[in-house]
Amino acid sequence: MNSKVFLSGLLAVSLMASGVCQAQSQGLRALQPLPGYSCMSLNITQDQVMDFSAIPPVLAAPRPDAPKIGTTSSVVIVADPVHAENGFVSMLMLDGRPGWVQAVKLRPYRNASHPNVRCVPSMMSNGKPGFVFPQ
Repeated sequence: MNSKVFLSGLLAVSLMASGVCQAQSQGLRALQPLPGYSCMSLNITQDQVMDFSAIPPVLAAPRPDAPKIGTTSSVVIVADPVHAENGFVSMLMLDGRPGWVQAVKLRPYRNASHPNVRCVPSMMSNGKPGFVFPQ
């Protein structure tokens, strides 16, 4: 892996960690589960996670030429039951906007290290969607 890619990945991990610490210090908490949504994980390798160009985009519509409105996180909030159209799955971005991601880039959520941990999409105390991971 080249150093530029490694540093990019390290920066992303650092930014996510600082966001988590900031959220915890501000008392961010789940208020209630989001009905009609479930969690899925990205279907990409660990090497791809460290390469921003491999992270799937979130599109404004279920077609490859639709405008890009963001990128996916490692855990994705999807409509439940899954709403698929033209090879894309309807999802909810962490800022609350709806979007679409390629279905082949998603897989069912599973925590390999802790198989009893579930993922529950929830409305957070900051008014945005987020996740709770109960056992």
